[in-house]
Amino acid sequence: MGRNWEPIGRTLQGLTLRCQELGGAPDPAWLKLPVRELATTLRAAEALDRLPCDALMRALLRGGGIGQPTPRQGYFCAMRCLCALDTLGIIHAELNDHPLYPEPPTKWTDEQLLEWLLVSNWQQRHDTWLKLNALSAATGLGLYSG
Repeated sequence: MGRNWEPIGRTLQGLTLRCQELGGAPDPAWLKLPVRELATTLRAAEALDRLPCDALMRALLRGGGIGQPTPRQGYFCAMRCLCALDTLGIIHAELNDHPLYPEPPTKWTDEQLLEWLLVSNWQQRHDTWLKLNALSAATGLGLYSG
């Protein structure tokens, strides 16, 4: 029997909860901004925290200490985890009752798959997720979850 995506999904769910505990909420000052300004502020803040969040994600995956991230970094890390879970849902898409990607790539370790989902995948999808989170924050819905 081959590998499956379940351990990756369980790890991502655990990381999502852990990151949300670090401060997975938008800055309260942002909630007073008009949506367009909020989106711009969110993009700029994420750009400033992208490299520290990359390092935080990698440290979490390797089981190392992460120190005390700022609430904003916790927010962006939680957002990455939710984006990764959303991508995992896309990977599980089916056609005629057959999953498109039934097994993870055999040459990748679980750690490599998680790093791809949390760092590389984020680089490709962050713009859409930041816009969706700006709308969620502006409407009082909190952190967009996919």
